[in-house]
Amino acid sequence: MRAALAAGDWATVLTTVIATVGLSQTAIAARVGMSQPQISRLASGQTRDPSLRTIRALCDGLQIPRQLAGLANPQEDTTDRRHFLTTSLGVAAAATAVPATTGPADAERALMLSAAVYRRVEQRTPARMLTRPVSAHLTLTRQLADRAGGNERSLHAVVAETAGLAAWLHADLDEAEPARRYYRLAVTAARQSGHPLLPIYMQASLGQYAVSAGDPKPGLTLIRDAAARLPRLAPPIARAWLDVLEGVAMAYLGDRDGMRLLARAEQRIEATPDAAPVWPWLMRFDAPKIATYRATAAARLGLARTAMSAYRVASAISRSPKQEALAAVEQASVLASIGQLDEACALGCTAFDTAARLGSERTLQAVRRFRGTLASNTAAPVRELDQRLTAAYTTGL
Repeated sequence: MRAALAAGDWATVLTTVIATVGLSQTAIAARVGMSQPQISRLASGQTRDPSLRTIRALCDGLQIPRQLAGLANPQEDTTDRRHFLTTSLGVAAAATAVPATTGPADAERALMLSAAVYRRVEQRTPARMLTRPVSAHLTLTRQLADRAGGNERSLHAVVAETAGLAAWLHADLDEAEPARRYYRLAVTAARQSGHPLLPIYMQASLGQYAVSAGDPKPGLTLIRDAAARLPRLAPPIARAWLDVLEGVAMAYLGDRDGMRLLARAEQRIEATPDAAPVWPWLMRFDAPKIATYRATAAARLGLARTAMSAYRVASAISRSPKQEALAAVEQASVLASIGQLDEACALGCTAFDTAARLGSERTLQAVRRFRGTLASNTAAPVRELDQRLTAAYTTGL
């Protein structure tokens, strides 16, 4: 339950409550002040990103300490998000979930919970607001890990997780050097943790970043090297994830055999439909999720029909606004290639608006690249997109 709450996995939380306490969905709905269909959508995973108000209602109605779900004290109903971050209340709130007499394992859980809180907040928060508190949290975890030496190797896993988040934030800000540096730190810390899967996950994440940053060849090398070191008894989700990363990297290089790897990943998941997420692969990995990667690969290979079919399947999953915006730019490129300029530019404008709201320089650059593919086109939809891109210079994101 602690892990599910920290990760924001309300489907697991609710199904666990139903199975162990015996409450029905209707009874839960009455306790938390929501409708039964709302509870059903949360329990089935259809709704994966509930609002803060919903999380508060669930915690209070089910008598779950708010701190375990990454919220501040009950009195903090009107907490300003910026104040929450800059004063490090995120760390404090998570730490209160740990007993006062903490041992090494308790401290590790508190630190990991804090990192999970930051990951959840990142989905709808400008990366610029998070870089300082995440950097401070990383410094703290590194110091504790260094002090512990080899006695608490699991603390290095927390360092790896936090460094990976810092790398993701800088990637979203289109800051390549710190993104690479933090990913390298994540890989090193993962190796020091002694965990058999974490180093592979972090190195493949670095490879995935390299591919998306325009270096598909070294990215593919990193991903393949990670896959070669996967233990024989690794969970299916690990092998499927590495397959899709390798397949997308190959597509970036123009190799259509990458699509075969994506099909293989889907076969792996279909063979184990009830497989639960395994740390560090905490996300659900199913056919719609794989379709997001297939759409990216097909778009890179110019397979418009395959890409559009994959986008339709992928639309069934819930993604963070930043991920949704990047996917929208990819889809816009495919639509433009088949002459659907109005729809393409509309998606480009939507992605730009998300980039502006969340300060995502990475998304803004993707929109700019998409506009570049339209050359000197001056149709009305393109002019609307141009107006937004001009505003990035005159008024800023």
